[in-house]
Amino acid sequence: MNGPHSSSVNPADITRPNWPVLILAFVAVVLDGYDTIALGLSVPALSDDWGVDPAHFTPALSLTSLGVALGYIAVGRLTARFGCRNVVLAAVVVFTLGSLLTAWAGGIIELTVLRFVTGFGLGAVMPAAVAQATALNPARFRQQIAVFVTTGISLGALIAGVLGAALIRWFDWPSVFIVGAIASAALLPMLWIWLPDERAVTGAQHAPDTAKRDASVARLFDPQVRRRTILLWAFSFLIFCVYYIFSSWLPTLLTSYGFSTGLAPLGSAALGVGSIIGAGVLMVAALRFRMTSVLATTSVVAIAFLVLSTFLGADKAMLLIVFGGVGLGLQAGMIGQAAVAVTLYPQRTAATGVGWTSSMGRLGSVVGPIVGGALIGMGLATSTIVLFACIPVAVAAVIVVALGRSARRRPAKVAGGRPASVGVS
Repeated sequence: MNGPHSSSVNPADITRPNWPVLILAFVAVVLDGYDTIALGLSVPALSDDWGVDPAHFTPALSLTSLGVALGYIAVGRLTARFGCRNVVLAAVVVFTLGSLLTAWAGGIIELTVLRFVTGFGLGAVMPAAVAQATALNPARFRQQIAVFVTTGISLGALIAGVLGAALIRWFDWPSVFIVGAIASAALLPMLWIWLPDERAVTGAQHAPDTAKRDASVARLFDPQVRRRTILLWAFSFLIFCVYYIFSSWLPTLLTSYGFSTGLAPLGSAALGVGSIIGAGVLMVAALRFRMTSVLATTSVVAIAFLVLSTFLGADKAMLLIVFGGVGLGLQAGMIGQAAVAVTLYPQRTAATGVGWTSSMGRLGSVVGPIVGGALIGMGLATSTIVLFACIPVAVAAVIVVALGRSARRRPAKVAGGRPASVGVS
């Protein structure tokens, strides 16, 4: 089962983890996470190099997010037509070329177009990789596999943050994109050789009309799962929205606690470290507890740390630890929503479910910084802004509890009236 042309097996007979598939899917998502934040890291150096104000890069940053969102939305139909393996391969090719060409961009318009195209590839990789990995591994581990693969986004971002600063300092901003492109290019032959076509492995070949219907967003609103889809989308939007308020504005907020402009970026680093820890906590907790219960708990943890931060005053070390805790609670929710999505729907609809749920999160990532900027612009105290952020997180916690109860009351059905493998309860 380690090659593109493996003989078919019954999915129920897959009892052992397929490590080559898991590792390849994870690495592809790590590179996705690296490239996703590469431009944000490079903006200060680009601004100096091109002699333009950093605000001029807003279209490139925004259209990267738009491209990612469109990739999320399109991935269901793409995987239905071409298979997860081929979508992963094509998406990695797209963001490899996009990243490489970005290193030689000569102006804002050219940069913006390249990042939009690159973003589409970045958006297509994660849902396809999650669907591929869960299709070729034991069904009982679908939640844990989805968490493991999706964690690659956080690890990739952390690698970019640590490595990117050194690359820019030693070799200037193009090196960030060149290194990412080289790493992606090195992965491609491994994907080609060792990533099998899940349709051939499981024998799950479907007529084009059937595949198209299974991949339609309308399937996410079938009567059996409609309510849960709405709840999951709302949870994803709110958690992403709050996380991106802090990932965008935390250094600014920390200056009111006495952090210098040189030390304030440590807040973002603390948030990132907490995010990685949160991903690890989620993977361990998912082995023993219901995913919705875990996500409700991590949401409460985020609220507790947010409230605690308002009582710490100018204790810089404790503030960084506390905002690391905020990152832990929120990032667990951002990763966990994909794990819920992949178990909420039948396997043939999994990529569509993960893609659309993630696109709702991406919408939250656009709204969050706008809300944060508006609150700062109103002149509100940092403690007030932090307490305000507790409200959507509390709503998200209530939503995910309702999602878990909904799943327990009425299991989803798949074709033929059989219960789907729903891991949210």
